Amino acid sequence: MFIVEKPYASEFLIDTIVQNDLPVLDNKAVRDAAFEDGALDIIPSDDARDYYLTQEYPLIYSNSENAISWVLENLPESNLASYIKFCKNKIEFREAIKDIYPDFYFESVEYEELKKLDARNLRYPFVIKPAVGFLSFGVHAVRDQNDWKDVLSRVTKEMKDAESMYPENVVNSSKFILEEMIEGEEYAIDAYFDRNGEPVILNIFQHPFVNEQDVSDRIYLMSTGIMIRYMAKFALLLRQIGELKNIRNFPLHMEVRVTKDEKIIPIEINPMRFAGWCTTDVAKYAWGINVYEHFYFQKRPDWTKILSGAGRDTFYFSMAEVPAGTDRNTINKFDYESFLSNYSNVLEVRRINPKNNPLFAIIFGSTDSQEEIQKILSLKTSIYVD
Repeated sequence: MFIVEKPYASEFLIDTIVQNDLPVLDNKAVRDAAFEDGALDIIPSDDARDYYLTQEYPLIYSNSENAISWVLENLPESNLASYIKFCKNKIEFREAIKDIYPDFYFESVEYEELKKLDARNLRYPFVIKPAVGFLSFGVHAVRDQNDWKDVLSRVTKEMKDAESMYPENVVNSSKFILEEMIEGEEYAIDAYFDRNGEPVILNIFQHPFVNEQDVSDRIYLMSTGIMIRYMAKFALLLRQIGELKNIRNFPLHMEVRVTKDEKIIPIEINPMRFAGWCTTDVAKYAWGINVYEHFYFQKRPDWTKILSGAGRDTFYFSMAEVPAGTDRNTINKFDYESFLSNYSNVLEVRRINPKNNPLFAIIFGSTDSQEEIQKILSLKTSIYVD
């Protein structure tokens, strides 16, 4: 079953559901979308609950973590609910993988206690993030004591914004985690555990930053070289994590850092979905695969064939973010034409309403230029806002 939820469902996702006649949960988001009668195989919530209560390993995908609420309310004792809790709560996740990473420093702090911490006694450098979060809301690197006061102020503002847009199962400011800063390249993996508990990788993204303080989601890169270098290594880590909870029939988006000595350390796992805002769709351009069909029908990509036929270009998805601190109600327009002129080979543009979302657009494209990638990383969306 698919749970289609706000804030964004792509046409590609909906077309996949319609063309394959896949079951969709009846919810407010689906009703508000006003699909034609008979276009979707809609399953009433009670029927879905009764059916999936009989399934030891429910097969459910959602485009948005907003769907977590339905699972936790209707299938609270299911294996799926336990997987979601394991992944979504960063503190529980760190506790669970302590045996794999015994020397990794982290601690949990109640939100109300953050301002009471003695900055002189904190273990720098570290990263602060909400125990339950989404995108980069409330996530900041703290290099030294001088950073701490400014970071606390920014966290307070960002969490207020985030909680106005997402339910508490997606973003929650009640508890934070402070954890050691992982130096190295960041990567993200779209994958699923099949019915036998085997991890199946569908895409790997490199997530570059403009500098050490940058925590934005501006651009994610994918290439043949990245896949060849890391697919087996990331699959091994996923297998280790999956064995901790006997994970099966479960889609996920995992973020990791790879250190200079090639040690792979997970940052977090986002449950029940691939890359957010349907950015996972970029796999159709990069590799010619439909990730939703691969998960639902338990298909494995033939990576030997796919990569041998792939070119040398780097594919990407890029996000044009609403500048931090912007009052979205004051935005009149965004100059899409000028902004997109910074991209040489745009494959698809998805315009997003910034009035009630943190983005202006999602861009899919390809390039063979590292200079272009650096340019995109450094773009200031504020200069295109009226």
